[in-house]
Amino acid sequence: MDSRLKRWMKLVGLLGLLALVGWDVSAHQVTTIFVGPAASQQGGEEPLQVDGLPLLRPGTLTLGEGDPTVAIAASIDQELSETAPLDATLSFEQVDAIVRRGLDLDQSGRSIREVIEPDDWVVLKINSVSNRGDMGRDGDCCSRWTHDGTEHPGQITDLRVVKSVIGYLVDHVAPQRITIAEGGSGSPRRDKPGFPSYAVDDSWSAEYPQFADLSYIGILADFASRGVSTVVDTADLNYAPWRREDIPGGPISRLFVTRSRYKGAQWGFHEDGSGTYRARGFAVPEPILDADKVISIPAMKTTIYGTTLGIKNYVGTLAPLAYGTGLSKSPHSANNPEQGYVDLFSYNPAAYTVIEGFWSTEGDGPQRGDNVQHNLVVVGSDPVATEAIANVTMGYNPLDLEVLYLAAVKGFGTLDRRKITVVGREPETVRHDFAKSRAVPAAAGETFYYGRGIRRWLVAGPFADGDLALDHLPDEGQLRPLEGEPAGAGVWKRVEHLGYSAERLLLTDITGSDPDVVSYAFALTHSNREQEGFLWLGYDEVAKVWLNGEVVYDDPEPRDFALAEEHIPILIHRGENRLLFKIGNLGGRTEMSAHIVDEDGDRIPGIDFALPGEVTTAVASAGDALPFSPALVGNFPNPFNPTTHIRFAVTEPGPVTLSIYNVTGQRVRVLVEGDVAPGYHQVPWDGRDASGANAASGVYFVHMLTGSFTDAHAIALIR
Repeated sequence: MDSRLKRWMKLVGLLGLLALVGWDVSAHQVTTIFVGPAASQQGGEEPLQVDGLPLLRPGTLTLGEGDPTVAIAASIDQELSETAPLDATLSFEQVDAIVRRGLDLDQSGRSIREVIEPDDWVVLKINSVSNRGDMGRDGDCCSRWTHDGTEHPGQITDLRVVKSVIGYLVDHVAPQRITIAEGGSGSPRRDKPGFPSYAVDDSWSAEYPQFADLSYIGILADFASRGVSTVVDTADLNYAPWRREDIPGGPISRLFVTRSRYKGAQWGFHEDGSGTYRARGFAVPEPILDADKVISIPAMKTTIYGTTLGIKNYVGTLAPLAYGTGLSKSPHSANNPEQGYVDLFSYNPAAYTVIEGFWSTEGDGPQRGDNVQHNLVVVGSDPVATEAIANVTMGYNPLDLEVLYLAAVKGFGTLDRRKITVVGREPETVRHDFAKSRAVPAAAGETFYYGRGIRRWLVAGPFADGDLALDHLPDEGQLRPLEGEPAGAGVWKRVEHLGYSAERLLLTDITGSDPDVVSYAFALTHSNREQEGFLWLGYDEVAKVWLNGEVVYDDPEPRDFALAEEHIPILIHRGENRLLFKIGNLGGRTEMSAHIVDEDGDRIPGIDFALPGEVTTAVASAGDALPFSPALVGNFPNPFNPTTHIRFAVTEPGPVTLSIYNVTGQRVRVLVEGDVAPGYHQVPWDGRDASGANAASGVYFVHMLTGSFTDAHAIALIR
């Protein structure tokens, strides 16, 4: 055993870690969510990187449970005894048959039948942002359910699906307890704080004609009358007991990169403008913290961030009364809602996800959208993969969804579609292009929904004289700068901005606010094919744009910023494409945003945004994105019970040994021993020793050895 590791373990033991139960986990948590720049990329249709950085996901060596499986079942499936159009109104029996078919199709070894066990307490996290019992004053005054005089069942989970999932679990597993749980801010429980005086029923007792006249109270009574051994009950998470705990695995954070400190630069990753990490924990209802398994059952809906599905469904798992904000869920934002979704999801990630579209919401959803009937279910145990495929059925490019990137890099699942096995129907065969949210009337030129555009830039400036026609740098249209290279009296600086609100690159906060100046912003776009698309551009005040040395846009007339105001037709070449933006500040604020999309605003397929030196080419290189150096990246969750996933990286093929040691230096288990291919890898440890016996609660060490590289990392097992 490595002597350095032995000395470290002795030191840790001397510090009293043997007696550790209530230790400060945050001091040891893995918060390295993004690691080193990528060197190359595989030439497939879907990129493998996050902001030019490799996803932390299983690599070429199969160490875990293999690629995820996602199943799709729809009303048009010929295998059903009674088929129906995708927009037909269905009976409970038809919905039940589709749900059961979807769950049966999953034969991955991680089906709902395998992940749920007989002694489990299972929480079904539904979605009920409003309810039919709240019809509002005078028919429409204050109700989200009938905001335009029309009922909107698409904004909540279909009760037929909930009843079907419970029935399936009772028939196939018979878990000890199933709790239907929700904490909707607009759907308080009767006789509890926040319940409107004009409402007839709450979401638990209201009956829904769109859902075969079911109510949740009626579902409980039905299963009680059957005499099943499984206890079926409900929990209103708004009023349940709660505990404030650190976020398992730490909050979404970004390390080993330049942390820009200007306002908005790291919104959601750090306290705005400070570079300081966000608050570590939330108040979470005890049913979520204490349940053995959570199944997320969302309806298909649109939102300003794209779609709101299984991960966003966890907004209802915040304990709002702990914050003194009534039933508001705003504290989850912690600078940015998408980071908050993933942080809340971390407490008890969904063991299985059932996404249903029987009644859905498109447009300015979820509360103000339009109903869609889209008769299908998308199910799977990998929450990221399941949500990604569901997005395809809704007409969205999953790579535009910030929440999916964040969940993938935190280790919750796979975003790379080539790694996802789809069974049943291919998503394109049941695709309905959901209308996207809009912020303001179209005449104002601003699109509410905006996918993950270019977030990483090289910036230079300011340069005196705001005339766009002047060459402020030699041969400016042909520039291909590198970070740190001279640019006039300054240098090219790397700037990164993250999160929905940080879609804007705030140039005045980087280069200064002097009037009558210009600044440059540069990025590369790699494409695996030649294809047409649109450059969606927003800026303030004047702009000139080059694509591969050709001017594609030039407007010297000042304007105020509007997100994606200009839709510029462009031709993207196969391989590398150079984008240079010249933005002028004539006397006020200078900012910009850019994305390359199709007519509907979805990221065009097969492209990747990067900076020079990070990706050689998106189409010519072979293999996955490779790390620059070997690393023991860490594990998630930490602490854990019963399983944690350990991530590591190697740069060259060769032998790797990954072992678990206890604090006395005894080797407990060898997880990897043998040749490993270059790339990022992930291996689970189920908390058992080499003989298969459960290891005791306490601190353990993961030790990695490959060639001349060795490292160790502390982890905590809490039984």
